[in-house]
Amino acid sequence: MMTTNSKSPGAKNSRAKSKGSRRKSIAFVESPLQFLSALEAHEPDEDMLIRARPNAKGMTSFLDAFDTAWLPKNVRLEREGAKPGVLRKQPPDRIYIGDACSGQVHKALSLAYLERRMPEVVILDDGLATYSTIEILTAKHGPLVRPRQKLKTSRAIMAAHVADRLRGLAPLGRLRWHTALPASKSLRKNFLKAGAEITRHRFEHLQTLPTGGSHPRENPVIGSSLVADGLIHEDAYRSWLEGLLANGPITYYPHRREADEFLADLDRDERVRIKHVGLPIELRLINLPPDSIIRSLPSTAAISLSVLNPDVTINVTEIPTEWWTGSSADSLRQSLNAQSVKADVDS
Repeated sequence: MMTTNSKSPGAKNSRAKSKGSRRKSIAFVESPLQFLSALEAHEPDEDMLIRARPNAKGMTSFLDAFDTAWLPKNVRLEREGAKPGVLRKQPPDRIYIGDACSGQVHKALSLAYLERRMPEVVILDDGLATYSTIEILTAKHGPLVRPRQKLKTSRAIMAAHVADRLRGLAPLGRLRWHTALPASKSLRKNFLKAGAEITRHRFEHLQTLPTGGSHPRENPVIGSSLVADGLIHEDAYRSWLEGLLANGPITYYPHRREADEFLADLDRDERVRIKHVGLPIELRLINLPPDSIIRSLPSTAAISLSVLNPDVTINVTEIPTEWWTGSSADSLRQSLNAQSVKADVDS
């Protein structure tokens, strides 16, 4: 595990355990990337229980395809989401959170720690939405809410309560972000200044797994959820794909949130080979040949694959202004397009 320099002296002490004792941790994950991030965050002296939310989109097929033999030693998996009961019956020394804006996670934390001291919390990667989470936790106030998400009053109060509790952990050296994502200098600076810590990984465990499969002969293209999420126009996305097809057939890896109707229509094009895989693309496109070229719109998968395959070319198309539907804030659009260029991660 690689660690950035943190100005919080309590951060390392919070992870120190007496000799012979084992740390107990619980990870709440709701997507394949969050699941993989939990595996990368697991430490040798730690007994980890992963509670995966099976009814989240794409999780059932992922869990069915994932071989539990690939789990690190001392890691267990349960197909249940975040529940306050598990935090009460098995109080962990550390909690890993995949989606810090999840209502289920908020409820579990609020009920389990309403009058109790919260243990160390580690934020895991949740795609590009992670940047928004870190910005919220760095701010002095505000609820943990996804961009464009509108909450009922009761949920908003809970989201604000959890955000304040997590912010309170930072100066105590008990809040950390474990990530493979590039982060801007200002984002890192503000998070560390609050007393939190950042540790980094390069998917070291993932790269040991025998999941690469056969590499596609035709040009791999990473599917995007931006149409399904209502952020960009479908006709613009189709025009982008048509431009790629002008240079030859493609192998298309759908995003788990893409609509079945859209994929069925795309599959009728004989130039497109759709690869429906239960495992995330990070597990399928490991160790590609150095001359490979992957095409994508701004996405977490493009960033992850650039970490996993440093010698592979990742061509990310910046999204033109006219593609956007107008349903997202300018800050979100700017943030997404900023991911087309790797951010400074260490200076």
